[in-house]
This record gives sequence, structure tokens and C-alpha cells, in this order.
Amino acid sequence: MDSTEKQHFTPSGDIGGTAGYAGSAIASHTKGVEKAAEKYLNDSLLLNQLTERVYQLLLEDMRLQRERVNNYGHPRW
Repeated sequence: MDSTEKQHFTPSGDIGGTAGYAGSAIASHTKGVEKAAEKYLNDSLLLNQLTERVYQLLLEDMRLQRERVNNYGHPRW
């Protein structure tokens, strides 16, 4: 192909639509998610462990975000 020819690309689907991907993934795993949710909702110990873990992850994420904000604009050396 020389430099005067134009390339034509045909998208294989909706380029900007990521919701379609999430929707198909969620729809295909509905049974597993339903079983897991039922299991955790019926067992208070498991639910407590899950909420504690989610809380730990939230705190860790907030700490990392604070570090990024504090380090933004500072020279590396």
C-alpha cells in the first residue's frame, strides 16, 4: 500500500459501548452470583467476613489515592 491510499477499518461492533460487554458477562454468570449471594446472606459469619474484607480494601484504596495525590507534582529526586 502506498502513502496515497486510505485504510478503511470496519468495527466489529459498537466501539464505545462497554456496557454490552458487562451485560453479557453478568447475564452468563447470574446463577453463580445468585448462589453466592444467597450463601452469604444466609450466613451472618460469612457476611461479616465479606464486609470486613470490603472495608479493608476500601481503606487500602483510599490510602493509595492519598499517596498519589500527595506525590503528584513532587520531583522524584
